[in-house]
Amino acid sequence: MTPWLLVGTAALSFAGVAWLAWKGSLGLVGLVLVLASFGLYFAGHRGLPADRKRAVGSAAKAVFTVVGIMALLRHPIDADGVKLPLYEALWTYLQAVDPQTFVFWGLAAMGIKFVGVLGSAFAWWMLLRGQGIHFPFWQKIVTAFLIGRFIGTFMPSTLGLDGYTLYEAVRYSNAAPRAVTAKVLEKFIGVTGLFLGMVLTLPFGYQVIVDVTSHAGNPDAAPMLAGAILLVAGGISASVVVGLVWPWFLVRGMDLVAAVLHRLPLGDRVGGVVKAQVTRFTAAVGAYEGKVGLLMLALLGKFVTHFTTAVVYFFTALAIGVVGAKFWPIVFGSTIQILATLLSPTIAGEGAREAFQALLLAKQLNGVAPAVLSGALGFIAAEAATLWGGLFLFTRTPAWRPTFAIVDGQQVDYAWITDDGGFDVDRISALRADQPTT
Repeated sequence: MTPWLLVGTAALSFAGVAWLAWKGSLGLVGLVLVLASFGLYFAGHRGLPADRKRAVGSAAKAVFTVVGIMALLRHPIDADGVKLPLYEALWTYLQAVDPQTFVFWGLAAMGIKFVGVLGSAFAWWMLLRGQGIHFPFWQKIVTAFLIGRFIGTFMPSTLGLDGYTLYEAVRYSNAAPRAVTAKVLEKFIGVTGLFLGMVLTLPFGYQVIVDVTSHAGNPDAAPMLAGAILLVAGGISASVVVGLVWPWFLVRGMDLVAAVLHRLPLGDRVGGVVKAQVTRFTAAVGAYEGKVGLLMLALLGKFVTHFTTAVVYFFTALAIGVVGAKFWPIVFGSTIQILATLLSPTIAGEGAREAFQALLLAKQLNGVAPAVLSGALGFIAAEAATLWGGLFLFTRTPAWRPTFAIVDGQQVDYAWITDDGGFDVDRISALRADQPTT
């Protein structure tokens, strides 16, 4: 196919995404169309005449921005049994809310979310520095995070954010194995930060578990469910923290676990999967030998990220006028909701976030409708805090370079950058599939 035909086909695919976004029905079909349009566009854009690339790229970025905002506002939510576009549901509900209260707590939610984004960017910055790669924090790392979060509006889980930040780290350092190693470790540390938040808030938010088990008709199961959460979240957190400090200890422990699992049905298969993840983790940690302090700072950054994201939902509950909203139960319930949303195969968590928020916090938020709306508003606050990051897409021209990119103490010369600066999805997919090297 010719480059123009590829770009035209990508435009048609993305027109389908825009139509689904307008209808509020972005689902599996929408995800397939998004991935297809991205792949076709970047494949075609590379082959366009040099004098047309800039204009086509600018137009594509503008369309992407508009459709992203539309998808957010047209996303349907179920409030009191009636499905309405997000903007309409919020407008209907908020007419009874004090405007000053809404604005104050809405801005607070946006502010605390931005703090969380900075925490995550700080962790990524530190992990890259641990690999000998040093970029400007604000000009390069933070803007890449904002662009990645914007792209992630159309992607499941954190695929857009992870993919774009990895892409830029590789592009401007020419140190792909090191950047991949940092990204692998960032994922382990990131989920640990979330589990730590869950463990630390569980004692104060235990009432959420009581509410859920009581609603299910089995209130006596609350202690057992709390114990299971503590065992899983605490066990994973402890394993990763121990592995960051003493990776050999984790390997020895995994050998013992594998020996026990060997005696159980399907134990070898389960043990093999777990051991593969442990091996991947310890290989990444091995590249940071003697840098425990740096790893702990990265973990702190990720903890701040997830804790502040959970706090967002407390602020949005206050914004919509929920009377008697309690900080710790809402924060604890929101940590579980965040994990469930991350694991759901949805575009930007659409639908899953609101459903889990209603399941966990309907009692705390005085009903299903406020729970759904607080979840949806939390998403809006999080996106509003960073959606303007899409504007930085326009700065990433083929000639753009960070003010400095230092690898092993030396400023790089960027001589290897000969492409047009496009976000190469195929290249990122290949990088993510590679095993890190030390």
